[in-house]
Order: sequence, then C-alpha cells, then structure tokens
Amino acid sequence: MRLLSIILLFVVVTLSSFAQVKPVRIGRHAFTIQYISFNKTGPGSVLIKSIGENEYSIEGEQRDKSKNEYVTIKGTFLASGRILKFNGKIVSRISYVNSGQPCESNGLVLFKASGKRKYWRLQSMLNCDGVSTDYIDIFF
Repeated sequence: MRLLSIILLFVVVTLSSFAQVKPVRIGRHAFTIQYISFNKTGPGSVLIKSIGENEYSIEGEQRDKSKNEYVTIKGTFLASGRILKFNGKIVSRISYVNSGQPCESNGLVLFKASGKRKYWRLQSMLNCDGVSTDYIDIFF
C-alpha cells in the first residue's frame, strides 16, 4: 500500500509540474548579449508572434550604435516547456571579439531556461573565434 501511495504522489507531482508550463507570451521581449551594456543602451528587444500551435516567429536586435556593436535574431521556434527549438539566423558583432568581424549562426539551435531563470539562453555559446563565450538571452 505504501508503494502505491508513493507512485500516486509521483504521478500527481509530475502532472502538476507539466501543468505549470506557461505558453510563450506574444509581443515584445528583452533581448541581450553580455558584451553590450544595459546602462547606456538598455536591453534590445525582439517581437514574438504566434504562427501555429507552439510555433512562433521571432525578430529583433540589441545594438550599441556608438560602437557599431550588435546582436540580431530572425527566424522561428517551437516551444517545448522551458526549451525553444530555434531555426533561423543569429548575427553578432563585437569590436573586440572575433577580430571585430560579424559572427553568424544559421540553422537549428536551442535556447533553454534553466532553474529559476526568467530568460531562455542560447545553448550554442561558442563564438566564431573559437575562444569567446556568448551569452545571448531572450527574456520571458
């Protein structure tokens, strides 16, 4: 009887955790790369639109015009819990990373919200220079 109680408790906890997954909010979201300061420019933004069941389009940027530094994103994603399966193009240009040349990523990548984070972070973090780590985030 105790084993049955434990199994039922596990099922209830598991189902309730699935029920807590919220759909992606449509509209403007903050968008950042760690190299561009929030203080001067503020975070960038992306526009998320629904295009199907758990499928969305996303487009936007964060830009520091004074340094000609930026990160841009354009594509679509499927939302699955706290993971976004993004397909599209991400381009970043930071003056002191990758010899100041744009770093472009095309195709399928994952964004993930870990723990209690209020953002999805790009999981393919290695910059084109093969050395630098890029933290590209889309906030809820």
